[in-house]
Amino acid sequence: MVTGQLEQAFKLAEKHMLEVQTVLDLKRIIAKEVKASPRMEEKILQSMIQLLENNKTILQEAK
Repeated sequence: MVTGQLEQAFKLAEKHMLEVQTVLDLKRIIAKEVKASPRMEEKILQSMIQLLENNKTILQEAK
């Protein structure tokens, strides 16, 4: 189970150009704070990653 989560974190980090630790931290925070089904937690994670990507884009355009 942990290995699967780590593998998923690596894939998401690579896909979205984030640090693996960032993805793992987000997953841990979501699991602790939301207490929802794994499917809902995954949707929340995807939404948060999208927000991070949008923020990176905005900051790059502002330079």
